Amino acid sequence: MIKYNLSCKSKYCNNGNNFEAWFQNIDSYERQKKSGLIHCPTCGSDEVIKLLTTPNLKKSSNNNMLDNTDQKKSADNNLNKNYIAKININNITTLLRTLKKEVQKNSIYVGDEFVNQARLMKQGAIEEKPIYGHGSKKDIDELREDGIDVIDIPWISDDH
Repeated sequence: MIKYNLSCKSKYCNNGNNFEAWFQNIDSYERQKKSGLIHCPTCGSDEVIKLLTTPNLKKSSNNNMLDNTDQKKSADNNLNKNYIAKININNITTLLRTLKKEVQKNSIYVGDEFVNQARLMKQGAIEEKPIYGHGSKKDIDELREDGIDVIDIPWISDDH
């Protein structure tokens, strides 16, 4: 498995969202990228690029620094921490995917027109209805300042 550092270049992620992803090999990464299967975990965009990655080399251990008992305790502690972190991440991921499906089922996707549609509904120019879409951080902040209730939901892909 290869761990790549990726970055979202979507206009909806401020300063680019950097994250890590694991792939079987470089061909697997390239196939998924060409198929549009790699998405930003924050905004859901497929405008993701691979950052420069350094190889992860295992350092030789120095037996004088830690005896085997200390090494085993350290490894056990790390294993427990990783297991607990994975449980929390899995719960959050499941929650976000469930929330995404509910929003998609009960709302209308308006894409980049989200900010305009929300303003028109607030002004009474169009009928109020549940909508979802995209807007820049600045535009979303302006909607909130105008008293329009807007919720940011991290839009994660379904296949991870």
